[in-house]
Amino acid sequence: MSTDETDAVNEWHHDGSELVWRRYYGPWEVSARADINAPFTGPIELKIRLSIGGPDEDEIVRLMDQALETDGIPASLLRQVPFAQIKAQFRAALEPQQNQVMGEPWPVPERCRTELDYALLVAELARLRATETTAPQGELAARLGVGKATLSERVKRAKELGLWDGKRLTDKATTILNDWLSSDRKEQ
Repeated sequence: MSTDETDAVNEWHHDGSELVWRRYYGPWEVSARADINAPFTGPIELKIRLSIGGPDEDEIVRLMDQALETDGIPASLLRQVPFAQIKAQFRAALEPQQNQVMGEPWPVPERCRTELDYALLVAELARLRATETTAPQGELAARLGVGKATLSERVKRAKELGLWDGKRLTDKATTILNDWLSSDRKEQ
């Protein structure tokens, strides 16, 4: 595996509602999965497997010799897996959303016209729910100067757009918000 390929797999990437981290240690592939909807920040699965292949026959032989020397997954490999780094990278991947959850209110527009507008609306609703407000929808409706029925219709529309599942933001909403936050930071 080339350095470019190794670098490409040493980062998190999205796989549905999960983020996947992958790194190679000689003949061993170590991967960790973390669910963005889990109530904690950390892996929900860790997998170690023999991963030998590719067009370079000399490299295959070398890696196979390494695997045979260890007679299976070596304990030293387990000590090399950077669990703290994996958790920190997962938190960093969620940073734009997580920083906003308990922080400043999302800038919800008075009227919702675009998917971003609806994503901001449900993000603020999620933030209010996380603060354990007794009536988050009522509080948000009052802040926006709209009736509870109007806000309910907007939340219903956000569900139709695939931005809200009734309890939390969807992957689609998270992506829209993270893109918006990233572009907003670039402009500053």
